[in-house]
Amino acid sequence: MVINFNQKTRKILSIIVALIILVGGGIYTFKPKNSLETSKLEAVKNIDRYTIEAIFDDESKRLMCNQNVEYVNNTDKDLDKVYFHIYPNAFSKKEFAPFEKEEMKKAYPNGFNEGYIDIKNILNNGNKLSYEIKGDKNDLLEIKLGKNIKPNEKISIDMKYNVKLPNSLGRFGYGDNTINVTNWFPIACVNDDRGWSLKSYESLGDPFYSDTSDFYVKLLAPRKYKIGSTGKVTNEKFDSNRGFYEIEAKKVRDFAFILSEKFNIDKDSFKGITINTYNLNEKLSKASTKIAKDSIEIFSDLFGDYPYDTYSVIASDFFIGGMEYPMLVMIDQSLYNEKNQFLLEYVIAHETAHQWWYSVIGNDEINEPWLDEALTEYSTVLYFEKKYGKDVGDKLIKTMEIQTKHHLSENIFKPSTQYKNSTDYSLNVYTKGAVVFNEIRNKVGDEVFFNTLKEYYTKYKYQNVNGAKFVELWNDKGVDIDKIIREYK
Repeated sequence: MVINFNQKTRKILSIIVALIILVGGGIYTFKPKNSLETSKLEAVKNIDRYTIEAIFDDESKRLMCNQNVEYVNNTDKDLDKVYFHIYPNAFSKKEFAPFEKEEMKKAYPNGFNEGYIDIKNILNNGNKLSYEIKGDKNDLLEIKLGKNIKPNEKISIDMKYNVKLPNSLGRFGYGDNTINVTNWFPIACVNDDRGWSLKSYESLGDPFYSDTSDFYVKLLAPRKYKIGSTGKVTNEKFDSNRGFYEIEAKKVRDFAFILSEKFNIDKDSFKGITINTYNLNEKLSKASTKIAKDSIEIFSDLFGDYPYDTYSVIASDFFIGGMEYPMLVMIDQSLYNEKNQFLLEYVIAHETAHQWWYSVIGNDEINEPWLDEALTEYSTVLYFEKKYGKDVGDKLIKTMEIQTKHHLSENIFKPSTQYKNSTDYSLNVYTKGAVVFNEIRNKVGDEVFFNTLKEYYTKYKYQNVNGAKFVELWNDKGVDIDKIIREYK
């Protein structure tokens, strides 16, 4: 997610960067390099498979769902229970809501409105499984399997549940223009070297950590809505009132979709990738599509090919700025403003970079947010450098250096839960984090820097990576990355 720009910050930053681009050496034209073929999705063994059937009721803003999960024990121990995040319950009470206090009016302009998930039953091969709702916000589901499953063994889990969306302008909920269906279904918690990751849906950062899985979703929704989603629609049918969609998304970490009657959809393509933009301001449809395409092209050249066949940028009722999901990003619809197109470009570029640093390579975004967001923020700087020239990138970094010095930022390597507020979190993890990556680049040189990032992307594609593995990759190249970043701890 990008920095939560308030109105004052947006205005100042847009003026600064407009001057940088227009005055600092003229406008640069991005000239595409020769493209490579889009890489195919390599076969990955032992990943979970989600099959979901969902019916969306427009009047009540509810989803009625049946879900099957083929869950794989990818640990080296027998398991007799498994855990799932049930994030909608974080919206069930005002005191649970994953927003800072000063954000509540923006998140709930019509007053607090609850959202939740109601689990009806859970089965294995027709037999009921016992379960408990746990977690600080009732957003964890513990399922007792009634038997042990061994390493590499699968178990089929069937769930029946309803989801109620809140009238909220955050990631999950609906406003006047869009219905944002994100982090909405039970998704398996990661069980890594540290054990089960059972963190709740917190207000700071992106509190999500998941494994790569395959998704097969069938959705029935009112015909009036246009849909943008993770994955690719493989089949669709319509009657006078309803639309039926079959959607497939392989090797992704999550599944999200956005509905709206008002979308103006624009399309383009790059190397066989279909690029869709779902716009609420038709005047900026072409501009947003060009930014999306340029982002995919620039990051593919810098880090390695975008591995999926579709990418969607979706204007949404979402007050925070931007949010990444696999093959899909949400962008605050208020950024689609002709007077302020820099911020629109900045946010789309940032969220697109997350397709590499989140969607393909996963991290624990709660315990090590820097590994996700600092690299993504610096990738955004690289986008502007490649598109508008080195001078523009340098001036962006200079601005970030000034911001962090004035803020007296501290440790960028803390868990997201240890920061005071969103400003403290953003200026450390994003802004100072980008400065750190620029310092690494200056110390090791462009050849080593970009070759290492390409190796990182290729080596750990579709995996979850921690900071130790990231540092080890640099150390193997003879780079003492700890020494370079020590001053920023």
